[in-house]
Amino acid sequence: MHNILRLSVTLAAVAIISAALLTGMHNITEPVIREKEQREYLEALERFFPDINEYETREIEGDQFDLVYDQDGEKLGIMATVKTQGYEGTITYNLAVDTDTEIIGIRVISHSETPGIGDVITTDDFQEQFIGKSFEDPIQEGEDVDAVSGATMSTGSMINSIRRTVITIGENILDMERKAFALEGLADDVYRGSVEGTYGPLTVEVELSDGRIQNIEVIEHNETEAYFVDAYPEIPEKIIEEQSLEVDVQTGATLSAERIITAVINALEDAPESGSGGGDN
Repeated sequence: MHNILRLSVTLAAVAIISAALLTGMHNITEPVIREKEQREYLEALERFFPDINEYETREIEGDQFDLVYDQDGEKLGIMATVKTQGYEGTITYNLAVDTDTEIIGIRVISHSETPGIGDVITTDDFQEQFIGKSFEDPIQEGEDVDAVSGATMSTGSMINSIRRTVITIGENILDMERKAFALEGLADDVYRGSVEGTYGPLTVEVELSDGRIQNIEVIEHNETEAYFVDAYPEIPEKIIEEQSLEVDVQTGATLSAERIITAVINALEDAPESGSGGGDN
């Protein structure tokens, strides 16, 4: 009994000392890490905006947006710090745009994507396809930018996040307006549209009647089932309820949700106007 008590006291003392050491190390290293991160951030600001003199920070829906100014107080652009869900975990990155929302730089700060596969998001080849894209561009997988085969989840997540970030900057900081997708005047019919998914096409059929979307059915998909069930039928229901393709996609399956919306857009984009002889697409 005496030995057990002594062993217990010893173990407790070791645990207390270990915790104290870990706390001490954390207190020492955290300021160093923070200082390094801040220095690298300022270096990125200067790289993307060589004429920077100062910046002011805004927060929108949990993300940071720094408005960058030159010495005359003229706005040079915005650099966002954004988090998005990748395949293995959270991806944190900077997106720099000019005052026309034209993308001038991307910097991945941290990620947990698979080395040699998902970490393709850090490469020049992947990032350079976004340079020059802006608020007016689709920034859409398979249309004007491409996901990378074998790393569809990682690259698809970045594509969708970058598009949403550019839209947020345009609408909330630069007072731009997106052209609404007009349903009125389209011929009544059932239209089919597809988009490239995680492991193959995602295809929908959209029933249009009296200028309204009456029904949306996913007739084929190759998404991960565990994620897809969160997006379907939630996203079709939102589109039908709001009669809009600008719906909130913050679900547990944001990537699949974005693809459903894109497939619906693709289905309706070629729909003829009422009276011009509609037909199945």
